[in-house]
Amino acid sequence: MNLIKTFLLLILCTLFITACGKAENTSTSDSSKKEESIETKKKLNVKITLNKKIKDNKKILISGKSNLPKNTEIDIYLEPPNSAHYDQRVTVKDGGLFKYEFSNEEGEEFEGGNYTVYVETAPDHHQTDAVREIFGENGANLVGSNVSDDYIDHRATAEINFKIKNSSKVKQKSKKDNAAEITNKKDEELSTLKSEAEYEIESIVEDNYKAASIEKIEINQDMSTDQDNKLIALVYLSFDFKNSAQTSYNMVEMFSDDLASKIGTDNNTINQMAVFWKVPYIDEDETLAKFSYERSGEHMIITDKVSSLR
Repeated sequence: MNLIKTFLLLILCTLFITACGKAENTSTSDSSKKEESIETKKKLNVKITLNKKIKDNKKILISGKSNLPKNTEIDIYLEPPNSAHYDQRVTVKDGGLFKYEFSNEEGEEFEGGNYTVYVETAPDHHQTDAVREIFGENGANLVGSNVSDDYIDHRATAEINFKIKNSSKVKQKSKKDNAAEITNKKDEELSTLKSEAEYEIESIVEDNYKAASIEKIEINQDMSTDQDNKLIALVYLSFDFKNSAQTSYNMVEMFSDDLASKIGTDNNTINQMAVFWKVPYIDEDETLAKFSYERSGEHMIITDKVSSLR
């Protein structure tokens, strides 16, 4: 009888040890999965562009366009020529947009001189749970040229510099001066449109064509039209997935047509676009395909296609 009791006790001990081992393995597995999920969290390649508008030297409107998620908290700093500075916290709206208008007390003019506006995402503990989940712990998921790691955490940043003239010292301008000012304003507006067009093309490629990478993007003024602020986009891409020449051609043609379709709808400043393709595993140096498009109403239509892949 004692032998039977001893045998039953050994069986119970064995079952208990096995159950504990399984629980520990399950816990370890769940922890590993969580760590892997955190490590593989999608990175956010931050893009921020800033613009300014000065109203009678009394108000400075700063507006920004970004791919930051809605409800991101951003700090905007205005640094005038003197030691004083202004700062304000704003919230990113739909489409990654944000803005704030700075003004002096009692409507006084801003003094003449060089100004800097600097923006950065607020510290981690000021962001909502949804934003922190996208940013990762201490902004670990934020990457790109607009991300600074000067702090304990990573923060998205951007900067713009400009000059304000002292209106009390500005004399009556000649016609030549006025013409030069108009030209400068047009140049500034054109530069802004070019930056926005490049940003949109870059975003479309990075968000939709995982088999492709960007070599470079050139945005030029369309001199073939009398319309102001019309652009030509030259997009240089690389198809990085190994396939046959014919399959590669089919893919780059599909990507080019889709890019032209999206640009035709999203950006009416682009009148013409050419997409150049390299296929490194076939030829590292030569451009093996080119697709040309031009605007027709709200759409871009193909005008030419050349390729040695077929």
